[in-house]
Amino acid sequence: MRVRDLPQDHRNAADYDRYRTFAQSCLTLALSAKDQPTRAMFLAMAQTWNSLADRNINATTQTALDDFNQRQLEG
Repeated sequence: MRVRDLPQDHRNAADYDRYRTFAQSCLTLALSAKDQPTRAMFLAMAQTWNSLADRNINATTQTALDDFNQRQLEG
């Protein structure tokens, strides 16, 4: 699932924190993995969660900036 597929109300700073927490959990699991394929899987999952967090916060920031600019134009 891509971030753009999520409803707008799911793209917020709370999701950013949650995604970062998921990424950290994956890194912790990677460190305790007993074999290379499992370690690689958890590292890839961590990278994906971090990417989702970055996209999420960028979308949230852009929405806030657009709202601010619109208010400036209107008033």
